[in-house]
Amino acid sequence: MKDIYELLNDIDIDEKELEEIEASEIEKEKVKRNVKQSIRTKKKIKSWKKGVAAASILVGLSVATLGIGFPTYAGGLPIVGDIFRFLDNGRTGLYENYKEFSTELNMTRESNGVKVTINDVISDGRTLSITYSLESEQDLGEDPIILGGLDIMDAHGSSGSGKMTKVTEKKYVGMVTTTHHDSNKKDKVNFRWNIERIEMPDRKKSIQGNWNFALTVKSVDSKERTIGGNSEKEGIKANMEKVAISPVSFILYYNQEVSKGARKEWDSVDVELTVKDDLGNIYS
Repeated sequence: MKDIYELLNDIDIDEKELEEIEASEIEKEKVKRNVKQSIRTKKKIKSWKKGVAAASILVGLSVATLGIGFPTYAGGLPIVGDIFRFLDNGRTGLYENYKEFSTELNMTRESNGVKVTINDVISDGRTLSITYSLESEQDLGEDPIILGGLDIMDAHGSSGSGKMTKVTEKKYVGMVTTTHHDSNKKDKVNFRWNIERIEMPDRKKSIQGNWNFALTVKSVDSKERTIGGNSEKEGIKANMEKVAISPVSFILYYNQEVSKGARKEWDSVDVELTVKDDLGNIYS
């Protein structure tokens, strides 16, 4: 099965029909950076693909969205309009609908010459994602790291991740995500984001500060459907319970049963699921 880029290679595009559009300085810098990265790595690449779009497919749904065109990043924010898509390199893909369904906050905390602004926040009841912009009086290098946990209150355990990208001199944008491990989704999510310091690995420096946020966000609506089915192998059984579908996520709920024999053989057992949709895509 061809991937989306290989399919796009077969599309004939008439350059005469292309229209020029105005590009902000931010967009120009983004393009320059991507071109430089391509030049540095081209010797390692045997073939190339037209990276103009990507498919967005919800698992279990016969829906595929394809968009072709130059993404527009500049918007109402002082740095970048849609940080979700900016961090996804402007593609039509993982963060396609995040901006539309997110809550715009633009809440700022400033400490020791660094201003951190929460731009947008979105929750599907289990996973909380925050986009932020950062402006500093001094340049923080190419890959600064924010240290400070994003915590969902009243949650019994959580895990998360984050990423930050330099936009221009002394300006950065990023996203931080956390998922709680409770069995049920939350209609409203109370969370804290307390940033303690900002590390600059390439300069072996850090900035201590106080950038603390405490907020409540309403989760986007989702539909749940009870499903059946199970699979058993080597004394371990996985039972499917339900799926929850929202405009920004697809969640599969399941439980596992471990036989006495398996518990004697292994200290702990975790089931790894592989999900395949009707378009041939595999998720794990």
